[in-house]
Amino acid sequence: MSSRLPNECYQQIFSNVQDTKTLFSIIQVNHTWCENAIIFLWKNPFRKEIDYNHTKIIPVLLSFLKKDKNTFFDYPSFITHLDFDNLFRITSKFYDNNENEVDYFMGLMEQDDTLPSIFSKLEYDKWPGFGQIWVIILLILVNMARRRANIQWFKFDIRYNDIKGFLNNNGKENDDVEYFYVDDERIVGSNVEMRYNIVNKIENIITTFLNLDDFNESKIFFENLEYLELDRSSFKVAILEAFSMCKNLKTIEIEHPFFQLILRPLVSLIKNQNNLENIIIYGVHNAYMADYHDAIFEIISSLNTAAHSLKRVEICGIKMMNDETFKFIGNCKNLEVLKLEDSYVSIKNFEWIALAEFSKLRSLELVYNWSNKEYVSQFNPIQMILQNKSISLNLKSLHLLNTYIKNHNLLKSISENCRNLINFTTQLTADDDIKYLFNILGNNPNIKEFQLLNPGYPMNLSTGFIIDLVKAFPKKTDYIRLVHIVNNLDEFRKFLENCMVDLKFLYVVVSTNNDINEFGECVKRWSEERKKKIKKLDIFSIPSDKKILVRWE
Repeated sequence: MSSRLPNECYQQIFSNVQDTKTLFSIIQVNHTWCENAIIFLWKNPFRKEIDYNHTKIIPVLLSFLKKDKNTFFDYPSFITHLDFDNLFRITSKFYDNNENEVDYFMGLMEQDDTLPSIFSKLEYDKWPGFGQIWVIILLILVNMARRRANIQWFKFDIRYNDIKGFLNNNGKENDDVEYFYVDDERIVGSNVEMRYNIVNKIENIITTFLNLDDFNESKIFFENLEYLELDRSSFKVAILEAFSMCKNLKTIEIEHPFFQLILRPLVSLIKNQNNLENIIIYGVHNAYMADYHDAIFEIISSLNTAAHSLKRVEICGIKMMNDETFKFIGNCKNLEVLKLEDSYVSIKNFEWIALAEFSKLRSLELVYNWSNKEYVSQFNPIQMILQNKSISLNLKSLHLLNTYIKNHNLLKSISENCRNLINFTTQLTADDDIKYLFNILGNNPNIKEFQLLNPGYPMNLSTGFIIDLVKAFPKKTDYIRLVHIVNNLDEFRKFLENCMVDLKFLYVVVSTNNDINEFGECVKRWSEERKKKIKKLDIFSIPSDKKILVRWE
Protein backbone atom coordinates (compact mmCIF):
# COMPACT_ATOMS: atom_id res chain seq x y z
CA MET A 1 0.00 0.00 0.00
CA SER A 2 1.43 3.38 -0.96
CA SER A 3 1.62 5.95 1.80
CA ARG A 4 0.04 9.38 1.36
CA LEU A 5 2.10 12.45 2.13
CA PRO A 6 0.60 15.15 4.35
CA ASN A 7 -0.88 18.07 2.43
CA GLU A 8 1.81 20.33 3.85
CA CYS A 9 4.49 18.27 2.09
CA TYR A 10 2.71 18.47 -1.25
CA GLN A 11 2.30 22.20 -0.85
CA GLN A 12 5.95 22.66 0.05
CA ILE A 13 6.94 20.82 -3.13
CA PHE A 14 4.44 22.56 -5.40
CA SER A 15 5.33 26.01 -4.03
CA ASN A 16 8.64 25.75 -5.90
CA VAL A 17 6.94 25.24 -9.28
CA GLN A 18 6.69 28.55 -11.15
CA ASP A 19 5.83 27.32 -14.64
CA THR A 20 2.12 27.45 -15.45
CA LYS A 21 2.25 24.50 -17.84
CA THR A 22 3.77 22.31 -15.15
CA LEU A 23 1.17 23.37 -12.59
CA PHE A 24 -1.59 22.54 -15.08
CA SER A 25 -0.09 19.08 -15.51
CA ILE A 26 0.14 18.58 -11.75
CA ILE A 27 -3.53 19.32 -11.08
CA GLN A 28 -4.52 16.64 -13.57
CA VAL A 29 -2.68 13.80 -11.79
CA ASN A 30 -5.25 13.07 -9.07
CA HIS A 31 -7.51 14.80 -6.58
CA THR A 32 -4.84 15.10 -3.87
CA TRP A 33 -2.33 16.69 -6.20
CA CYS A 34 -5.02 18.94 -7.61
CA GLU A 35 -6.26 20.31 -4.29
CA ASN A 36 -2.71 21.09 -3.18
CA ALA A 37 -1.41 22.54 -6.46
CA ILE A 38 -4.45 24.63 -7.36
CA ILE A 39 -3.47 27.03 -4.59
CA PHE A 40 -0.26 27.93 -6.42
CA LEU A 41 -1.81 27.96 -9.88
CA TRP A 42 -4.28 30.57 -8.65
CA LYS A 43 -1.81 32.49 -6.51
CA ASN A 44 -1.05 34.71 -9.49
CA PRO A 45 -3.78 34.11 -12.10
CA PHE A 46 -3.02 37.37 -13.92
CA ARG A 47 0.55 36.50 -14.79
CA LYS A 48 1.88 37.37 -18.23
CA GLU A 49 1.56 33.85 -19.62
CA ILE A 50 -1.68 34.84 -21.30
CA ASP A 51 -1.72 31.77 -23.53
CA TYR A 52 -2.30 29.63 -20.46
CA ASN A 53 -4.45 31.63 -18.05
CA HIS A 54 -6.01 33.76 -20.78
CA THR A 55 -9.67 34.70 -20.70
CA LYS A 56 -11.05 31.50 -19.14
CA ILE A 57 -10.43 32.84 -15.66
CA ILE A 58 -12.86 35.75 -16.15
CA PRO A 59 -16.07 33.63 -16.09
CA VAL A 60 -14.68 31.73 -13.11
CA LEU A 61 -14.16 34.95 -11.17
CA LEU A 62 -17.64 36.17 -12.13
CA SER A 63 -19.36 32.87 -11.34
CA PHE A 64 -20.51 34.22 -7.95
CA LEU A 65 -23.20 36.10 -9.89
CA LYS A 66 -24.78 32.71 -10.72
CA LYS A 67 -26.55 32.01 -7.44
CA ASP A 68 -27.29 28.36 -8.17
CA LYS A 69 -23.78 27.33 -9.25
CA ASN A 70 -20.64 26.69 -7.24
CA THR A 71 -17.06 26.26 -8.41
CA PHE A 72 -14.90 23.29 -7.39
CA PHE A 73 -12.60 25.50 -5.35
CA ASP A 74 -12.76 28.91 -3.73
CA TYR A 75 -10.46 30.32 -6.40
CA PRO A 76 -10.49 34.03 -5.44
CA SER A 77 -9.33 33.21 -1.91
CA PHE A 78 -6.07 31.79 -3.31
CA ILE A 79 -5.04 35.01 -5.06
CA THR A 80 -2.08 36.86 -3.54
CA HIS A 81 -0.69 38.63 -6.65
CA LEU A 82 -2.68 41.29 -8.48
CA ASP A 83 -1.02 42.28 -11.74
CA PHE A 84 -3.62 44.92 -12.54
CA ASP A 85 -2.42 45.82 -16.02
CA ASN A 86 -2.53 42.17 -17.04
CA LEU A 87 -6.00 41.82 -15.53
CA PHE A 88 -7.03 44.75 -17.73
CA ARG A 89 -5.52 43.07 -20.81
CA ILE A 90 -7.20 39.73 -20.13
CA THR A 91 -10.56 41.37 -19.44
CA SER A 92 -10.28 43.44 -22.63
CA LYS A 93 -9.57 40.31 -24.65
CA PHE A 94 -12.45 38.49 -22.95
CA TYR A 95 -14.79 41.32 -23.93
CA ASP A 96 -13.56 41.36 -27.53
CA ASN A 97 -14.17 37.62 -27.95
CA ASN A 98 -17.24 37.08 -25.76
CA GLU A 99 -19.60 40.06 -26.00
CA ASN A 100 -22.69 37.88 -25.53
CA GLU A 101 -21.28 36.37 -22.35
CA VAL A 102 -20.42 39.85 -21.11
CA ASP A 103 -24.02 40.94 -21.68
CA TYR A 104 -25.16 37.87 -19.73
CA PHE A 105 -23.00 38.77 -16.73
CA MET A 106 -24.11 42.42 -16.92
CA GLY A 107 -27.69 41.20 -16.70
CA LEU A 108 -26.90 39.05 -13.65
CA MET A 109 -25.17 42.00 -12.03
CA GLU A 110 -28.22 44.23 -12.45
CA GLN A 111 -30.37 41.60 -10.70
CA ASP A 112 -27.98 41.10 -7.77
CA ASP A 113 -29.10 43.21 -4.81
CA THR A 114 -26.23 41.96 -2.61
CA LEU A 115 -23.65 43.96 -4.51
CA PRO A 116 -22.48 47.39 -3.31
CA SER A 117 -24.98 50.05 -4.30
CA ILE A 118 -22.68 51.63 -6.87
CA PHE A 119 -23.42 48.81 -9.31
CA SER A 120 -27.05 49.91 -9.57
CA LYS A 121 -25.95 53.41 -10.55
CA LEU A 122 -23.28 52.68 -13.15
CA GLU A 123 -24.09 53.98 -16.62
CA TYR A 124 -21.53 51.81 -18.34
CA ASP A 125 -23.39 51.93 -21.67
CA LYS A 126 -22.14 55.51 -22.06
CA TRP A 127 -18.64 54.07 -22.62
CA PRO A 128 -19.26 51.22 -25.09
CA GLY A 129 -16.72 48.45 -24.61
CA PHE A 130 -14.57 50.31 -22.12
CA GLY A 131 -17.50 50.68 -19.71
CA GLN A 132 -18.19 46.94 -19.65
CA ILE A 133 -14.50 46.17 -19.10
CA TRP A 134 -14.41 48.72 -16.26
CA VAL A 135 -17.40 47.10 -14.55
CA ILE A 136 -16.11 43.53 -14.98
CA ILE A 137 -12.82 44.41 -13.29
CA LEU A 138 -14.64 46.13 -10.43
CA LEU A 139 -16.85 43.04 -10.01
CA ILE A 140 -13.78 40.80 -9.90
CA LEU A 141 -12.18 42.96 -7.22
CA VAL A 142 -15.37 42.86 -5.15
CA ASN A 143 -15.51 39.08 -5.44
CA MET A 144 -11.86 38.76 -4.45
CA ALA A 145 -12.45 40.94 -1.39
CA ARG A 146 -15.55 38.96 -0.41
CA ARG A 147 -13.60 35.72 -0.59
CA ARG A 148 -10.80 37.20 1.54
CA ALA A 149 -8.07 37.17 -1.08
CA ASN A 150 -4.80 37.94 0.70
CA ILE A 151 -3.20 40.43 -1.70
CA GLN A 152 0.51 40.78 -1.01
CA TRP A 153 1.72 41.94 -4.44
CA PHE A 154 0.27 44.71 -6.65
CA LYS A 155 1.47 46.13 -9.96
CA PHE A 156 -0.02 48.88 -12.14
CA ASP A 157 1.67 49.44 -15.49
CA ILE A 158 -0.80 50.42 -18.20
CA ARG A 159 0.84 50.91 -21.61
CA TYR A 160 -0.24 52.73 -24.72
CA ASN A 161 -0.93 49.44 -26.49
CA ASP A 162 -3.46 48.61 -23.75
CA ILE A 163 -5.57 51.67 -24.42
CA LYS A 164 -5.08 52.48 -28.11
CA GLY A 165 -8.32 50.69 -29.01
CA PHE A 166 -10.29 53.16 -26.87
CA LEU A 167 -8.78 56.26 -28.48
CA ASN A 168 -10.44 58.10 -31.34
CA ASN A 169 -7.34 58.91 -33.34
CA ASN A 170 -8.64 58.41 -36.87
CA GLY A 171 -5.75 56.07 -37.62
CA LYS A 172 -3.09 58.66 -36.82
CA GLU A 173 -1.46 56.75 -33.98
CA ASN A 174 1.47 54.45 -34.58
CA ASP A 175 0.62 50.96 -33.32
CA ASP A 176 4.24 50.36 -32.36
CA VAL A 177 4.45 53.32 -29.97
CA GLU A 178 4.55 52.27 -26.33
CA TYR A 179 2.45 54.09 -23.74
CA PHE A 180 5.70 55.05 -21.99
CA TYR A 181 6.01 57.92 -24.45
CA VAL A 182 2.55 59.31 -23.80
CA ASP A 183 3.94 62.48 -22.22
CA ASP A 184 6.39 63.11 -25.04
CA GLU A 185 5.19 66.18 -26.95
CA ARG A 186 7.30 65.17 -29.95
CA ILE A 187 4.76 62.51 -30.93
CA VAL A 188 3.00 63.93 -33.93
CA GLY A 189 -0.78 63.63 -33.99
CA SER A 190 -1.15 62.10 -30.54
CA ASN A 191 -3.99 63.23 -28.32
CA VAL A 192 -2.21 63.27 -24.98
CA GLU A 193 -5.22 64.57 -23.06
CA MET A 194 -7.39 61.74 -24.36
CA ARG A 195 -4.81 59.18 -23.32
CA TYR A 196 -4.51 60.68 -19.86
CA ASN A 197 -8.29 60.58 -19.47
CA ILE A 198 -8.44 56.89 -20.37
CA VAL A 199 -5.66 55.95 -17.95
CA ASN A 200 -7.27 58.08 -15.25
CA LYS A 201 -10.52 56.12 -15.68
CA ILE A 202 -8.60 52.86 -15.38
CA GLU A 203 -6.97 54.07 -12.18
CA ASN A 204 -10.42 55.03 -10.92
CA ILE A 205 -11.34 51.34 -10.83
CA ILE A 206 -8.90 50.97 -7.94
CA THR A 207 -9.90 54.13 -6.12
CA THR A 208 -13.61 53.45 -6.61
CA PHE A 209 -13.20 49.96 -5.19
CA LEU A 210 -11.25 51.15 -2.15
CA ASN A 211 -13.79 53.89 -1.40
CA LEU A 212 -17.01 51.87 -1.65
CA ASP A 213 -19.22 53.21 1.15
CA ASP A 214 -21.21 50.04 1.77
CA PHE A 215 -18.46 47.46 1.31
CA ASN A 216 -16.12 47.29 4.30
CA GLU A 217 -14.12 44.41 2.82
CA SER A 218 -12.49 46.80 0.35
CA LYS A 219 -11.01 48.85 3.20
CA ILE A 220 -8.81 45.95 4.31
CA PHE A 221 -8.16 44.44 0.87
CA PHE A 222 -4.58 45.69 0.70
CA GLU A 223 -3.74 45.70 4.41
CA ASN A 224 -1.20 42.86 3.97
CA LEU A 225 0.38 44.31 0.83
CA GLU A 226 4.17 43.86 0.71
CA TYR A 227 5.03 44.74 -2.90
CA LEU A 228 3.81 47.87 -4.72
CA GLU A 229 4.88 48.69 -8.28
CA LEU A 230 3.54 51.76 -10.08
CA ASP A 231 5.15 52.19 -13.45
CA ARG A 232 4.25 53.94 -16.66
CA SER A 233 0.78 55.27 -15.89
CA SER A 234 0.31 59.02 -16.16
CA PHE A 235 -1.32 59.67 -12.78
CA LYS A 236 -0.47 58.19 -9.40
CA VAL A 237 -1.77 60.65 -6.83
CA ALA A 238 -5.12 58.93 -6.28
CA ILE A 239 -3.59 55.44 -6.10
CA LEU A 240 -0.84 56.55 -3.72
CA GLU A 241 -3.40 58.22 -1.49
CA ALA A 242 -5.62 55.14 -1.63
CA PHE A 243 -2.72 52.93 -0.52
CA SER A 244 -1.98 55.14 2.47
CA MET A 245 -3.42 52.44 4.75
CA CYS A 246 -0.53 50.11 3.87
CA LYS A 247 2.02 49.94 6.66
CA ASN A 248 3.97 46.78 5.87
CA LEU A 249 5.30 47.31 2.36
CA LYS A 250 8.67 45.68 1.79
CA THR A 251 9.09 46.97 -1.77
CA ILE A 252 8.05 50.22 -3.44
CA GLU A 253 8.92 50.57 -7.13
CA ILE A 254 7.75 53.74 -8.82
CA GLU A 255 8.34 55.44 -12.17
CA HIS A 256 7.13 58.94 -12.92
CA PRO A 257 8.14 61.82 -15.21
CA PHE A 258 7.13 64.55 -12.73
CA PHE A 259 7.82 63.59 -9.14
CA GLN A 260 6.87 67.05 -7.90
CA LEU A 261 3.26 66.18 -8.80
CA ILE A 262 3.18 63.12 -6.53
CA LEU A 263 5.49 64.43 -3.82
CA ARG A 264 3.09 64.53 -0.87
CA PRO A 265 1.38 61.13 -1.21
CA LEU A 266 4.66 59.37 -2.08
CA VAL A 267 6.56 60.81 0.89
CA SER A 268 3.61 60.01 3.15
CA LEU A 269 3.55 56.41 1.92
CA ILE A 270 7.29 55.99 2.49
CA LYS A 271 7.11 57.43 5.99
CA ASN A 272 4.17 55.18 6.91
CA GLN A 273 6.11 51.96 6.40
CA ASN A 274 7.29 49.86 9.32
CA ASN A 275 9.89 47.73 7.53
CA LEU A 276 10.51 48.97 4.00
CA GLU A 277 13.34 46.91 2.48
CA ASN A 278 13.48 47.89 -1.20
CA ILE A 279 12.99 51.25 -2.90
CA ILE A 280 13.30 51.59 -6.68
CA ILE A 281 12.77 55.04 -8.22
CA TYR A 282 12.80 55.76 -11.97
CA GLY A 283 12.53 59.27 -13.36
CA VAL A 284 13.42 61.32 -16.41
CA HIS A 285 15.68 64.33 -16.72
CA ASN A 286 13.27 67.24 -16.41
CA ALA A 287 15.04 69.37 -13.83
CA TYR A 288 13.88 72.49 -15.67
CA MET A 289 10.38 71.91 -14.25
CA ALA A 290 9.41 74.04 -11.27
CA ASP A 291 10.13 72.56 -7.83
CA TYR A 292 11.91 69.52 -9.28
CA HIS A 293 15.03 69.69 -7.10
CA ASP A 294 13.08 70.30 -3.90
CA ALA A 295 10.79 67.36 -4.67
CA ILE A 296 13.68 64.98 -5.37
CA PHE A 297 15.43 66.00 -2.17
CA GLU A 298 12.31 65.53 -0.06
CA ILE A 299 11.45 62.14 -1.57
CA ILE A 300 14.91 60.61 -1.26
CA SER A 301 15.70 62.12 2.13
CA SER A 302 12.38 60.74 3.44
CA LEU A 303 14.01 57.31 3.19
CA ASN A 304 15.72 58.15 6.47
CA THR A 305 12.55 56.96 8.22
CA ALA A 306 13.14 53.51 6.69
CA ALA A 307 16.93 53.48 6.99
CA HIS A 308 16.87 50.81 9.70
CA SER A 309 15.26 48.26 7.37
CA LEU A 310 16.40 49.25 3.86
CA LYS A 311 18.27 46.52 2.01
CA ARG A 312 18.08 47.78 -1.56
CA VAL A 313 18.15 51.31 -2.97
CA GLU A 314 17.92 51.86 -6.75
CA ILE A 315 17.64 55.31 -8.32
CA CYS A 316 17.59 55.93 -12.07
CA GLY A 317 17.13 59.04 -14.19
CA ILE A 318 17.23 61.52 -11.29
CA LYS A 319 19.23 64.71 -10.73
CA MET A 320 20.40 64.89 -7.12
CA MET A 321 21.73 68.44 -6.85
CA ASN A 322 21.00 69.07 -3.17
CA ASP A 323 24.12 68.13 -1.23
CA GLU A 324 22.06 66.77 1.67
CA THR A 325 20.10 64.27 -0.45
CA PHE A 326 22.16 61.24 0.60
CA LYS A 327 22.88 62.37 4.13
CA PHE A 328 20.60 59.57 5.38
CA ILE A 329 22.53 56.80 3.63
CA GLY A 330 24.93 56.29 6.52
CA ASN A 331 22.01 55.11 8.65
CA CYS A 332 21.29 52.22 6.27
CA LYS A 333 23.27 49.61 8.20
CA ASN A 334 21.46 46.69 6.51
CA LEU A 335 21.92 47.88 2.93
CA GLU A 336 22.81 45.03 0.55
CA VAL A 337 22.28 46.60 -2.90
CA LEU A 338 22.95 50.17 -4.03
CA LYS A 339 22.34 51.20 -7.64
CA LEU A 340 22.56 54.67 -9.18
CA GLU A 341 22.01 54.87 -12.93
CA ASP A 342 21.76 57.64 -15.50
CA SER A 343 21.68 60.26 -12.74
CA TYR A 344 23.47 63.43 -11.72
CA VAL A 345 25.06 62.92 -8.31
CA SER A 346 26.72 65.89 -6.65
CA ILE A 347 30.21 65.37 -5.23
CA LYS A 348 28.94 65.82 -1.68
CA ASN A 349 26.40 63.04 -2.20
CA PHE A 350 29.20 60.75 -3.39
CA GLU A 351 31.00 61.68 -0.17
CA TRP A 352 28.00 60.70 1.96
CA ILE A 353 28.10 57.25 0.35
CA ALA A 354 31.87 56.98 0.82
CA LEU A 355 31.55 57.76 4.54
CA ALA A 356 28.95 55.07 5.20
CA GLU A 357 29.70 51.73 6.82
CA PHE A 358 27.97 49.14 4.67
CA SER A 359 29.18 45.88 6.17
CA LYS A 360 26.34 44.01 4.44
CA LEU A 361 26.65 45.61 1.00
CA ARG A 362 27.01 42.92 -1.65
CA SER A 363 26.20 44.78 -4.86
CA LEU A 364 27.27 48.26 -5.96
CA GLU A 365 26.15 49.47 -9.40
CA LEU A 366 27.06 52.96 -10.57
CA VAL A 367 26.44 53.29 -14.30
CA TYR A 368 26.07 56.21 -16.71
CA ASN A 369 26.13 58.82 -13.96
CA TRP A 370 27.78 62.22 -14.06
CA SER A 371 28.80 64.95 -11.63
CA ASN A 372 30.63 68.27 -11.35
CA LYS A 373 32.72 68.62 -14.53
CA GLU A 374 35.64 70.47 -12.97
CA TYR A 375 35.94 67.94 -10.16
CA VAL A 376 35.68 64.77 -12.26
CA SER A 377 38.26 66.10 -14.73
CA GLN A 378 40.83 65.61 -11.95
CA PHE A 379 39.41 62.90 -9.72
CA ASN A 380 36.90 60.04 -9.86
CA PRO A 381 34.46 60.45 -6.93
CA ILE A 382 33.64 56.74 -6.98
CA GLN A 383 37.21 56.06 -5.90
CA MET A 384 36.32 57.45 -2.46
CA ILE A 385 33.68 54.76 -2.09
CA LEU A 386 35.99 51.88 -3.04
CA GLN A 387 38.68 53.12 -0.65
CA ASN A 388 36.24 52.49 2.20
CA LYS A 389 37.12 48.92 3.20
CA SER A 390 33.83 48.42 5.04
CA ILE A 391 32.26 48.68 1.58
CA SER A 392 34.81 47.17 -0.79
CA LEU A 393 35.94 44.08 1.12
CA ASN A 394 32.55 42.35 1.08
CA LEU A 395 31.41 43.31 -2.42
CA LYS A 396 30.39 40.40 -4.63
CA SER A 397 29.01 42.41 -7.55
CA LEU A 398 30.59 45.65 -8.79
CA HIS A 399 29.36 47.47 -11.92
CA LEU A 400 31.09 50.73 -12.83
CA LEU A 401 30.36 52.24 -16.25
CA ASN A 402 30.35 56.01 -16.13
CA THR A 403 31.49 57.15 -19.54
CA TYR A 404 31.34 60.83 -18.57
CA ILE A 405 33.81 60.29 -15.72
CA LYS A 406 37.39 59.15 -16.37
CA ASN A 407 38.72 56.40 -14.15
CA HIS A 408 41.81 58.28 -12.96
CA ASN A 409 42.96 55.99 -10.09
CA LEU A 410 39.67 54.14 -9.67
CA LEU A 411 40.92 50.75 -10.86
CA LYS A 412 43.95 51.05 -8.60
CA SER A 413 41.67 51.42 -5.58
CA ILE A 414 39.59 48.43 -6.70
CA SER A 415 42.71 46.30 -7.11
CA GLU A 416 43.87 47.23 -3.61
CA ASN A 417 40.57 46.75 -1.79
CA CYS A 418 38.33 44.21 -3.56
CA ARG A 419 39.02 40.50 -3.09
CA ASN A 420 35.64 38.78 -3.29
CA LEU A 421 34.14 39.88 -6.60
CA ILE A 422 31.99 37.41 -8.53
CA ASN A 423 30.49 39.83 -11.04
CA PHE A 424 32.63 42.73 -12.29
CA THR A 425 31.98 45.42 -14.89
CA THR A 426 34.25 48.35 -15.69
CA GLN A 427 35.58 50.62 -18.43
CA LEU A 428 39.04 51.58 -19.66
CA THR A 429 39.82 55.28 -20.02
CA ALA A 430 43.65 55.31 -20.12
CA ASP A 431 46.57 52.94 -20.74
CA ASP A 432 47.43 53.05 -17.03
CA ASP A 433 44.14 51.28 -16.30
CA ILE A 434 45.37 48.08 -17.94
CA LYS A 435 47.87 46.96 -15.28
CA TYR A 436 45.33 47.56 -12.53
CA LEU A 437 42.70 45.62 -14.48
CA PHE A 438 45.00 42.59 -14.54
CA ASN A 439 45.63 43.03 -10.80
CA ILE A 440 41.88 43.00 -10.18
CA LEU A 441 41.47 39.77 -12.15
CA GLY A 442 44.36 38.21 -10.24
CA ASN A 443 43.07 39.30 -6.84
CA ASN A 444 39.52 38.05 -7.45
CA PRO A 445 39.70 34.34 -8.41
CA ASN A 446 35.94 33.90 -8.05
CA ILE A 447 34.93 36.26 -10.86
CA LYS A 448 32.29 34.46 -12.89
CA GLU A 449 30.88 37.32 -14.96
CA PHE A 450 33.16 39.94 -16.53
CA GLN A 451 32.22 42.95 -18.65
CA LEU A 452 34.64 45.49 -20.12
CA LEU A 453 33.87 48.64 -22.11
CA ASN A 454 36.02 51.04 -24.10
CA PRO A 455 33.98 54.28 -24.14
CA GLY A 456 36.25 55.89 -26.72
CA TYR A 457 39.18 57.36 -24.83
CA PRO A 458 42.52 57.16 -26.74
CA MET A 459 44.30 53.95 -25.71
CA ASN A 460 46.64 51.34 -27.09
CA LEU A 461 44.49 48.20 -27.10
CA SER A 462 46.62 45.88 -29.20
CA THR A 463 46.39 42.21 -30.07
CA GLY A 464 48.87 41.59 -27.28
CA PHE A 465 46.46 43.13 -24.78
CA ILE A 466 43.64 40.87 -26.01
CA ILE A 467 45.80 37.76 -25.56
CA ASP A 468 46.95 38.86 -22.10
CA LEU A 469 43.37 39.65 -21.10
CA VAL A 470 41.91 36.29 -22.06
CA LYS A 471 44.78 34.49 -20.32
CA ALA A 472 44.14 36.50 -17.15
CA PHE A 473 40.53 35.40 -16.69
CA PRO A 474 39.99 33.40 -13.49
CA LYS A 475 39.07 29.74 -14.04
CA LYS A 476 35.48 30.31 -12.91
CA THR A 477 34.79 33.00 -15.52
CA ASP A 478 32.16 31.78 -17.99
CA TYR A 479 30.28 34.99 -18.89
CA ILE A 480 32.13 37.69 -20.86
CA ARG A 481 30.99 40.92 -22.50
CA LEU A 482 33.51 43.03 -24.44
CA VAL A 483 32.35 46.34 -25.92
CA HIS A 484 34.78 47.99 -28.38
CA ILE A 485 37.70 46.07 -26.87
CA VAL A 486 38.21 43.73 -29.83
CA ASN A 487 39.12 45.71 -32.95
CA ASN A 488 38.98 43.15 -35.75
CA LEU A 489 38.51 39.52 -36.74
CA ASP A 490 42.15 38.61 -36.14
CA GLU A 491 41.98 39.82 -32.54
CA PHE A 492 38.71 37.96 -32.07
CA ARG A 493 40.33 34.79 -33.38
CA LYS A 494 43.29 35.27 -31.03
CA PHE A 495 40.89 35.79 -28.15
CA LEU A 496 39.18 32.45 -28.81
CA GLU A 497 42.41 30.55 -29.48
CA ASN A 498 43.86 31.62 -26.13
CA CYS A 499 40.66 31.19 -24.13
CA MET A 500 41.12 28.55 -21.42
CA VAL A 501 37.90 29.13 -19.45
CA ASP A 502 34.69 27.19 -20.07
CA LEU A 503 32.63 29.90 -21.74
CA LYS A 504 28.84 29.78 -21.43
CA PHE A 505 28.15 33.30 -22.72
CA LEU A 506 30.07 35.69 -24.96
CA TYR A 507 28.96 39.10 -26.20
CA VAL A 508 31.30 41.18 -28.35
CA VAL A 509 30.68 44.61 -29.90
CA VAL A 510 32.95 45.78 -32.73
CA SER A 511 33.11 48.73 -35.10
CA THR A 512 31.07 48.88 -38.29
CA ASN A 513 34.07 48.31 -40.58
CA ASN A 514 34.06 44.61 -39.61
CA ASP A 515 32.14 41.81 -41.31
CA ILE A 516 30.19 40.41 -38.37
CA ASN A 517 29.27 37.26 -40.31
CA GLU A 518 32.95 36.28 -40.31
CA PHE A 519 32.91 36.53 -36.51
CA GLY A 520 29.98 34.12 -36.49
CA GLU A 521 31.80 31.61 -38.68
CA CYS A 522 34.89 31.93 -36.48
CA VAL A 523 32.84 31.09 -33.37
CA LYS A 524 31.29 28.07 -35.07
CA ARG A 525 34.68 26.65 -36.06
CA TRP A 526 36.16 27.28 -32.62
CA SER A 527 33.15 25.70 -30.88
CA GLU A 528 33.42 22.61 -33.06
CA GLU A 529 37.14 22.30 -32.32
CA ARG A 530 36.52 22.65 -28.57
CA LYS A 531 33.51 20.31 -28.74
CA LYS A 532 31.25 23.02 -27.33
CA LYS A 533 27.63 22.92 -28.44
CA ILE A 534 26.19 26.31 -29.37
CA LYS A 535 22.77 26.90 -27.87
CA LYS A 536 22.23 30.35 -29.40
CA LEU A 537 24.15 32.47 -31.91
CA ASP A 538 22.91 35.94 -32.87
CA ILE A 539 24.61 38.63 -34.93
CA PHE A 540 23.43 42.23 -35.18
CA SER A 541 24.32 45.12 -37.44
CA ILE A 542 23.16 48.61 -36.53
CA PRO A 543 24.39 52.01 -37.75
CA SER A 544 26.69 52.55 -34.73
CA ASP A 545 28.32 49.12 -34.38
CA LYS A 546 28.09 45.36 -34.93
CA LYS A 547 27.50 42.67 -32.32
CA ILE A 548 27.75 38.95 -31.80
CA LEU A 549 26.09 37.04 -28.96
CA VAL A 550 26.80 33.38 -28.25
CA ARG A 551 25.42 30.98 -25.65
CA TRP A 552 26.82 27.50 -25.18
CA GLU A 553 25.29 24.53 -23.42
